[in-house]
Amino acid sequence: MSEIITDKLTGKTSAGDVTITSEGGAATFQLQQGLAKAWFQDETLANNATTTAEDSFNISGYTDTATGQLTPAFSSNFSNTGYSSVAVNCTSSATNALTKYNASTSGETVLMYHQGNAAFHDVGVCAVYKGDLA
Repeated sequence: MSEIITDKLTGKTSAGDVTITSEGGAATFQLQQGLAKAWFQDETLANNATTTAEDSFNISGYTDTATGQLTPAFSSNFSNTGYSSVAVNCTSSATNALTKYNASTSGETVLMYHQGNAAFHDVGVCAVYKGDLA
């Protein structure tokens, strides 16, 4: 078995352009495009209105903006608002759904709703953000 140990990958054509071939060999993709650029997980975040997550990457803190709304702030901003995100309930309660709105390059408000369509604050949140950093 071969092992590569490195601190840095540099593309041959351009420094940030590292291409990976698919498992079947028929397709390629840019490594940096497939990576999560920010994420957080906190099962008590909305419950306690804390300002830091249990675990996160590229998240500097949170603003509790209203019942059932919190806005994580990115440590490194996205280059535009065209990034993709997924936010889900990460607790054992099956009666909550999450979505998002109000995207900006520096953060995005996460909305937490009960299935009865009312804002709901007692839920854990897990979110992943993908796109181009500034």
